[in-house]
Amino acid sequence: MGNQLVGIAPSQIFPVEHYLTDHADLQFDVNLGSTRFLKVARARTQEGLIVVKVFAIHDPTLPLTPHKEKVEEIRKKLASAVNCLPFQRAVLTEKAGFIMREYVKYSLYDRISTRPFLTDVEKRWIAFQVLYALHQCHKVGVCHGDIKLENILITSWNWVLLADFASFKPTYLPEDNPGDYSYFFDASRRRTCYIAPERFIQTLNPDGSSQVLLPEESLRKGDLTPAMDIFSAGCALTELFNEVHDAPFDLSELLAYCSSEDNDFKHLDNLEDPDIRELIRNMSERDPACRQSAEAYLAQERKRVFPEYFYSFLQSYMHMFSAPPIISPDEKISRLRNDMQNIIQIVSSDTSKKKGSVGNGDGEKKECKEDGEHGEKTEADGLVIITALVTSCIRGLHYCTSKLQCLDMLLELAAHTSSETILDRILPYVMHLVHDPFPRVRVRAIHTLTSCLELVKSVPCSDANIFPEYVLPGLAAVTTDEAMVVRAAYAENISRLAKTAMRYLDQCHPKMQVTDHGGGPPPSYESELQTLHEMIQQAVAMLLTDPCNLVKQTLVENGITELCVFFGKQKANDVLLSHMITFLNDKEDKQLRASFFKCIIGVTAYVGWHSSSILTPLLQQGLTDPEEFVVVKVIEAMTSLTASGLLQKLSLYDLLRDVACYLVHPNLWIRQAVVGFLSSMARVLDLVDVQCKVMVAIQPYLRHQVIQAYREELLLNALVPHIPRVVFDSVIRCSDIDSLLETLEERQRARGLVDAGHVPQNFDPHPALKNLFRRLSSQGMTDFVEEQLLSMSWHIKKIHRHRIGSDTNKAANRMPDGKIDLLSLKVPVPCHSIVLQPLSKPDNMASLIHARKVQRTRRSVVASDSHLTTMNEEWQHMFGGTPESHSQHRLSDTGSMSPPNGTSAVGDIYASPQHSIDTDHTSLHERSYIEYRSAPCRSELQELSRRKQELHTVAVRGREWAEQVAWRSPMPPPSWRLRGSLVAHLHEHRGAISRLVAIPETPLFASSASDGCIRVWDCGKMEGRNIANRSRQVFNRQAGPLVGLAVCENNLSLASASLSGSVFVLRIEANSNKMSVLQSRQLDLQEDGFAVDINYLDAGAQSVLVYATMYGSIVGWDLRSPGTAWKLDSDLKRGLITSFCLDPHQSWLAVGTSSGFHICWDLRFQLPISTIDHPVSGTRIRRLICHPTEQSCVMSAVHGNNEVSVWNLETHCRQTVLWASSSPPLTHTTTNSHSVCAMYASSTDQSPFLLTGGTDMRLRYWDLDTPSDSYLAVPAANDSLGSTSVAYKSRVIDGTNVIFEVPVKPRAGQGSNIRGGEESPRPGPDQPQAGHHDWISEIALCQASQCFLLSGSRDGVIKVWK
Repeated sequence: MGNQLVGIAPSQIFPVEHYLTDHADLQFDVNLGSTRFLKVARARTQEGLIVVKVFAIHDPTLPLTPHKEKVEEIRKKLASAVNCLPFQRAVLTEKAGFIMREYVKYSLYDRISTRPFLTDVEKRWIAFQVLYALHQCHKVGVCHGDIKLENILITSWNWVLLADFASFKPTYLPEDNPGDYSYFFDASRRRTCYIAPERFIQTLNPDGSSQVLLPEESLRKGDLTPAMDIFSAGCALTELFNEVHDAPFDLSELLAYCSSEDNDFKHLDNLEDPDIRELIRNMSERDPACRQSAEAYLAQERKRVFPEYFYSFLQSYMHMFSAPPIISPDEKISRLRNDMQNIIQIVSSDTSKKKGSVGNGDGEKKECKEDGEHGEKTEADGLVIITALVTSCIRGLHYCTSKLQCLDMLLELAAHTSSETILDRILPYVMHLVHDPFPRVRVRAIHTLTSCLELVKSVPCSDANIFPEYVLPGLAAVTTDEAMVVRAAYAENISRLAKTAMRYLDQCHPKMQVTDHGGGPPPSYESELQTLHEMIQQAVAMLLTDPCNLVKQTLVENGITELCVFFGKQKANDVLLSHMITFLNDKEDKQLRASFFKCIIGVTAYVGWHSSSILTPLLQQGLTDPEEFVVVKVIEAMTSLTASGLLQKLSLYDLLRDVACYLVHPNLWIRQAVVGFLSSMARVLDLVDVQCKVMVAIQPYLRHQVIQAYREELLLNALVPHIPRVVFDSVIRCSDIDSLLETLEERQRARGLVDAGHVPQNFDPHPALKNLFRRLSSQGMTDFVEEQLLSMSWHIKKIHRHRIGSDTNKAANRMPDGKIDLLSLKVPVPCHSIVLQPLSKPDNMASLIHARKVQRTRRSVVASDSHLTTMNEEWQHMFGGTPESHSQHRLSDTGSMSPPNGTSAVGDIYASPQHSIDTDHTSLHERSYIEYRSAPCRSELQELSRRKQELHTVAVRGREWAEQVAWRSPMPPPSWRLRGSLVAHLHEHRGAISRLVAIPETPLFASSASDGCIRVWDCGKMEGRNIANRSRQVFNRQAGPLVGLAVCENNLSLASASLSGSVFVLRIEANSNKMSVLQSRQLDLQEDGFAVDINYLDAGAQSVLVYATMYGSIVGWDLRSPGTAWKLDSDLKRGLITSFCLDPHQSWLAVGTSSGFHICWDLRFQLPISTIDHPVSGTRIRRLICHPTEQSCVMSAVHGNNEVSVWNLETHCRQTVLWASSSPPLTHTTTNSHSVCAMYASSTDQSPFLLTGGTDMRLRYWDLDTPSDSYLAVPAANDSLGSTSVAYKSRVIDGTNVIFEVPVKPRAGQGSNIRGGEESPRPGPDQPQAGHHDWISEIALCQASQCFLLSGSRDGVIKVWK
């Protein structure tokens, strides 16, 4: 393409989208910029986004074909170059030329100015790939010609692609005219110039004529050389490694550099690393001969500029994730997880070797200093490249396990990378996963976030406010997360986050004092700390008031002391202690109460001893907790608080009085805890206080005097025997605890009078207490035990009261569930029995009424005898009877005597309240009187019995229905034979017929088609003399072509499925020409796809619509309730579902797939139980139906040879094959293209038959018992006479019975061998031909006065045959 293009002025300028209108496979997306030379756009194709560069042809004489061939040649040569992205396609039209390549979002120019900025090792990795890309293209003889940052593309995982090879741009440019340079090379308008010096030549006309530019023929011609690309790459690397990212040359500077004798490159002074400076200096030499090849630079800088693992590991490993075949993000994460340990070892070992070798001065000192500061943490700079690879996959992950593995890897990488990498590269992605849809991922993300923040050792000033401005606001929504485990994870880590936030503030505050803040004062430490306090206080308060106790417990058990240190004494008392005290109000959760006493020690230790006045009553309350586990925690807390000196002496004495009696508690843990508390007091108090206070309080519970009270083993050994557990529990459970304790006190006083020699008064306890004392005595209660119980009387009363309150709360909580524990009731509940008789329809209704009256009379006598004799007077009055009147009734009714008790319980409940009244022998006044005096509970019981009888009736009907459906013979009637006579020709549909369904017990049938219409027809009207047969009802409001139709809801509704993903349930209105929508649902086309087939499951009590979707879901939709009743997921590796059928007994379901698999599902357990694949792999199953007589067999029509196979799902064998093809049976080498698309199977005279129709437009009748009786029922409209003379034979091939069609010659004078033609179609205008003109897509039978065959074809025609 020549320099004369500069002077061409276009007559008309069009936008870039104008040129894309001629390409149907391209859809314009966005304009990426336009110059005079090329217009650039991003377009959409079926394969994704691409970049299209358009050259508008204004001069038809331009030689563009060689340039197109050159582009295609470069594409072929660079097919194996992994770091090169040549143009993939070149197209020439009359208006423009097009070159296209894959779209990559970022170029290196975009990346160097985007946060987070590239680190030094990332820049080296990019420079390595640029040289490697040059080596790849130079090796095959391809030069780029226009290397600049805009043409170096980079992915999110730092994989470099060298793009936009400029083979169509001129090699040489005039040095004294910038027009060519601006036209061809300055597309970005940055005025940067990376063209090699030798490409600029003088082109002024020597004769001084008016023609300023010489013609192109007079210019020096030549090809691009690798040295030219090396110079351009050196300029690009200079801008990459330069911290200010200034371009090394614009056009004027480059021309000055070309003419200057000084070879100094001023921008190299800004490069710190001498090896990089020397590399770029050599690449930017003015003399091309001084420049080396890319391969030489790679070998020269090995282990100097570029680490060894770039060559030995990283290049090949990263190529695995970047080259075809492209693997999914989930697969990338799985592979990285398996390799992560080895990756860290490779990169870390290379880094340690580099640091151990002789370094380069200041850089080595800096690295050694960092190692000393970080201790055991070894930083591997190269892991930032692996981190970018991991984080680039996060937004594309779909599986929960992949996200968990990703978080594990990020935490592992954070342990080996720098603080800047954690804050800039890892933290944002972890925060993104904190809001993931999976609760497990959110939990792991919170743990990973906390650990990563703790791994940061040095916080830069730019990230000083990362907690108040980023981390804590991002976690604010977690306190109200719907998943309890997520809130618990935040509660577990919030103390660590608070501690880390405090450390960040302490580190950054001194640095911020010396940092320039734009003239404003630096932020004060107190204000920053106050902000942190407020944000974390809000989160802690939300977690401490969480409705789930586990969240509260997790918070106080994980770092409550660290939170106290963070908040300070005042806020620890106001925020933490005040909320923790509320834990004791929860009487249901013993773990929560125990956690309060377990964690209160650390809070009190920080708040100080002045909280003793608050804690003492709480500890006293805990000593009377009904859960002994909590009491142990209370006493252990008292022991720790005493040892720490946090309880005042008066408080200790109060607690001593309360806890001393527990030395005889039956629980060993409590006794040991009390001894520990006493031992702690003995160590803290003076000896005088121990002897005067402690020993006096515990003396009644010691067998002998103890001197060394601080020794726990001595105290335990000196204790008196404890109260027996059985006795203690019996006393606690006593309903009248006050009377029991008063009785014990009276007995104690009586024993005192006896000991003093006095005669006590006669004390007679309550009879109920007598039995209790008798039982307690047998359980081991002695006088000494009574004394111990009296010493614990105050505690026993409170424990008893707490337990009663707890039981009441539990009962109240159970009330909404409607559940009553019958075993907990003191009075046993009488059992009532009901005879669940199914409803019947006898012929003699009078005898039925008389039998019911006699039965009711007997029931009333039996019920009165069994209940009224045991009722009290109030209940007898409520139920309208007395023993006397009942006895009189029995004497008057001598014909019905009551059986003995035990058998009279059956039949004492009536079907309904009004059934208990004999309407023939009872006046209206008597009936109203009885109803008025009937108790509400009796009416509710009768209503319950009626409901149970109805449910029983429904269940019985369901079983009867299933048996009838399973064994009843469907259409047609006995002795029915298809004659092939055309009855009606219906052509209202404008699209292919998809389904024909007969509506049972009616002469109606419905049809659906690809035109989106559902029509209901009446077969009864087609038998008469009607000339025009029209549909009686139409529905056309469902979008998209219809693919399925089924009758449902007791034959009153139709269910339809559409390619648009909608499923409708329509009501067939009796006296209307329209249908109304009852229910509908829209399927997710991205997740499940549209429905491909639909059936109805009606087993008596249930009403389930079953549909199969394109992406393998089999869904059961209960029409009586919203949502999905059940869902099965078919494996897509076995193909897409094309058809399915339901077992007549409705215990299994079978599906056919596009890959030839038959999969049977057990509907009871919802599991696949059988899988059968067609012998010819990949054969599509077109239709699947159940066998009419064999329950475990299905019939499937497959693609080709008009083949229909009968498969036994139990034995997995193919029993029968129907073969209507010219090819030899069961051979698939010479395939007949015709296929069966429609089938209808039934039986007549106990002989199964099959009707088929398909792409050959013929209707065949297959007799499965007598194959020779099979015949061609209706030929195609365009069949000749000779082609319809066929016979059917049967033979066994490879163990399979094959029924195949063979042509025969018609006998003279006999005509064709077709069953049909016996009756001619009814006369009428424009009589259509009998056969079909297009594929037969559906077959059904409909019963009116006689049985009709319905056939629908792809042209929308429905034909009715008899």
